Amino acid sequence: MGGGENALVNSMNGKELTASFWKGVKTARELKMLSSGWNPSTKQKARIRKVVVLCDAEYKRYMDGELDQPKIFLAEDKERLRYDTRRHAWNCLLIVGESSKDGILAGYLPKSDSLFLTYVPEHRELELPEGIPVAMEMGAASTNLQPALLGTADAAAHYSSFVGLELISMASSLHFAAYDPAANIFTVLEQGGPNDYMQYQGTPEEIAQAFHFSGKLKEAFFDLRYRNISHGSHLVKERQKRTYPKERSGDGR
Repeated sequence: MGGGENALVNSMNGKELTASFWKGVKTARELKMLSSGWNPSTKQKARIRKVVVLCDAEYKRYMDGELDQPKIFLAEDKERLRYDTRRHAWNCLLIVGESSKDGILAGYLPKSDSLFLTYVPEHRELELPEGIPVAMEMGAASTNLQPALLGTADAAAHYSSFVGLELISMASSLHFAAYDPAANIFTVLEQGGPNDYMQYQGTPEEIAQAFHFSGKLKEAFFDLRYRNISHGSHLVKERQKRTYPKERSGDGR
């Protein structure tokens, strides 16, 4: 299958997305060449089912590496990323970097481990389905996906959007459990293991200082136009069924 580099974006009609997919592509350079229009185009319907955001360093390693090698973030959702033979449409995962303009759509054929890919030169031109799952992986903490950049300067809407976010590091995970706009107070959970977590409350400034926010995360956290669109925290989803340990106040860790 083949197609023009901008064919994917230009083929959007309303909310319908069409794209050309290739099997056995090993490098991003090869995928971009296939997407340059040098080959005949066979476009098919595509539906984006999930977005994975990688930190910029990890995204660069992914794009510089072998695309056909197994990836953890692909294996987790393989069964949801199958070609729909009844509707004749690809169910895709969109892979982007925190600040990348481009991205890759990935999908599988039914009952097959063969990976099919297409290159997206400008992912912000894609119209993402409302409520689409967005996962931050490999140290990612913010995103430039279009829905995250459409807000106006509204503190309550901005900070409330972080509820449900899980930030993952090598040692622990930080879950944004709740935000009280009247008091301007966050409740967050720091998780070190399956049943090892601490609850912490504080203002946005206190949370950022206590958990050493920096770089893109700090910039997004205090940009009142930004809206977090990643809400995959399992702890937040189970919050009403759990009893949390003693709180720590917002005066430090």
